[in-house]
Amino acid sequence: MTVRPVVLVVSIGWFGFLFGQDTIPLPKAAFRIFFNFDFRSTFVNADPVRFYGFRLGAQRNLDMISIGFYGLGDPYVQPSVDLAGIGKRELRTDFDYTALTYERLLINSKRWQVGVPVSIGLGNYRKSYLNEEQKLVPYSTNELVPLEASLHADYNLFWWIFIGVGGGYRHVLAADLDATKTLSDWTYYGKVGLRLGEVVKRVRTKIKKNGAQGS
Repeated sequence: MTVRPVVLVVSIGWFGFLFGQDTIPLPKAAFRIFFNFDFRSTFVNADPVRFYGFRLGAQRNLDMISIGFYGLGDPYVQPSVDLAGIGKRELRTDFDYTALTYERLLINSKRWQVGVPVSIGLGNYRKSYLNEEQKLVPYSTNELVPLEASLHADYNLFWWIFIGVGGGYRHVLAADLDATKTLSDWTYYGKVGLRLGEVVKRVRTKIKKNGAQGS
């Protein structure tokens, strides 16, 4: 077993022990802060690629807003592309962006959340190629505006941790029409996250309770 799974298991056990028996009545906050990691898959030139990222946001009633940061897990590699004035080269593409997302929840129960998020982002699409000395040479850079709409479902494992899946379509606006055609496609994702505001609130409540008992 590697270090990361061990840390995750220990963390889950620690949080469960610390808060699982908590019977302190907690007031409902106007906003609920959340944080999650995203593991996204999509297609570039019909080839599957993976994005990784995270987002931080807040929920009020059925409305959620968040900001996320995403990038390719590994550069997208095309073994042989004919570049104008250069010839056939191995071409590598990298892509990252920041997205602002608004989401309206359709279901918001104790265990489940189902919603429709729509987002707009700003990012860079960078191409480079390997020269005769097998060194990467920058080829082009384009600014992009990704637009995405999807449907997702989250399941609360505990009050403080959730997992989710979703899918939708991403359309990319770019001055380079080739970039738009290459990057616009269906996308799907999985995520795991924390109800960060709830964690902080319960920690503070525990500290106050222990302080009052000790005095």
